[in-house]
This record gives sequence, structure tokens and C-alpha cells, in this order.
Amino acid sequence: MNETSKTKKTSKVRVYVDLFFFTLMVLVLIPQTTGIPLHEWASFIIILPFFLHLIINWNWIATNSKKFFQRGSNKTRFDYVLNWTLYFFMIVITVSGIVISEAALPVFGIHFEPDPFWTKIHNLSATLFMPVFGIHIALHWRWILGAFSKFKFKSDLHHLTEVGPIISKRMLQLLLLICLSIVLSLTVYLFEFSEWVEGFRTSAESNSGQEPGGPGMGWMRYVLPLVKVTVLTGVPALIAGGIIRLKRKLRGKEIHS
Repeated sequence: MNETSKTKKTSKVRVYVDLFFFTLMVLVLIPQTTGIPLHEWASFIIILPFFLHLIINWNWIATNSKKFFQRGSNKTRFDYVLNWTLYFFMIVITVSGIVISEAALPVFGIHFEPDPFWTKIHNLSATLFMPVFGIHIALHWRWILGAFSKFKFKSDLHHLTEVGPIISKRMLQLLLLICLSIVLSLTVYLFEFSEWVEGFRTSAESNSGQEPGGPGMGWMRYVLPLVKVTVLTGVPALIAGGIIRLKRKLRGKEIHS
């Protein structure tokens, strides 16, 4: 198999992986709509396409890691930092989600006490993740349009057989990512033992009776989370896309002047 054919097959696999990841991400970001059990199980499953996405794009990660401090495209450098920001948010969301798990982990006999600190961190990191994710989509919008314009869901399914070879080829990189994720996860969890967190818990407990009640919203409780995700992801994506198009127009004028 020549290199062009391999690249084409990997690109097809990436479309399936990214589509699966995006679908799960939407489900994960609307727990009030899906319910906590589905939210938690989807949160664990999404780790698989997330790591697969990273190893598929490993060449890009490695190349831009080496070139980060060299002269180059500001857009690429910004994209690189943005991707690491998304990775960090994924770690924080996952760790905090594990600590406050109510449905998935109890199935395995693992129980955590409800914790206002980790609940706050989980909700805040998920909210911050949305606009960053939206900008990420805008930066890769051209690739997304190009890939999906050639994408045939049923007839391209056989390309998924390449997942195994991709994992085998990138096994060392996958292990590196897993180790890095474990180290970062443990680092995030160390906040559990800080005095600042204890102070936050004490403050949260004293204000716990002041929380407004939420019953009576009816169907709105299922729709509003989806609206929130659409706005917090879509608006930054549109703004970033507009800036990118404007810069391209200005660059085109400079070339022709």
C-alpha cells in the first residue's frame, strides 16, 4: 500500500472518529437533558475517540511541538496552544467527573461523597471547554467541509478496519499520552488536599440553604442545556471564523497590491 492510499484511509478513519467524538461531546455537555447515567457513561466512552483522535494527528502534534519556538504561522501556533488547552480541560472535566460520579462508578462499587468543590470545577471547566471547542472547530472548518463533502457513511465503513493498524503503529505514542494523562490527572486531584479547597467547602456548606429551587421548569430543562451548548460553542466559532476570513481577504489584497 502506497503512502497516498494510507493517508486517504487514515483521513476516512479520522472522519468517523471525529463524528463519533462530536456526537458524544454533545451528549456529555447536556446532562440535564440526557440524565446523569447516560451523561456519565458517555463521558467514559468519549475517552476512546479522544485518544484515537490524538494519535491519528500525532505527526501534526510532534512537528508543531518541535517548531513552536521557531518562526512560523501564528495561526498554527495559536491552534497548537488551543489544542493543549482543550486537552487540559478534558483532563479536568474527567477527573472532576469521576470524583462526583453518581451512576457509573457505583456500578463497580466505587462511591464518592457529594463534593461542592469538584461539582463547581466540573461545571466551570465544562463551560469553559465549549467556547474553546467552538474556536477549534472554526480553525479546522475548511478541513471539515472538505472531508465531509467526500464522505460516504456506508460505503466508507470498511476503512474502520484501519483503526487496529493505526493503534498498533502508534502504540508508543498512545502509552505516552496515557501516562501524561495519568500524571496530569493526579496533579489536578492533589487540589483535593489543599487548604483553599477546604475553605471553599466550608463556604459552600454555609451557603447551601440559599440555593434557589429548580422544579417546575418542565420541558425547558431539556431544551435550555442544548441552547447553552449551541450559543457557547457556536458564537465563538462564528467570531473566530469571521476573523479568519477577514485575515484571508486582507492577505489576498496585500498579495495583489
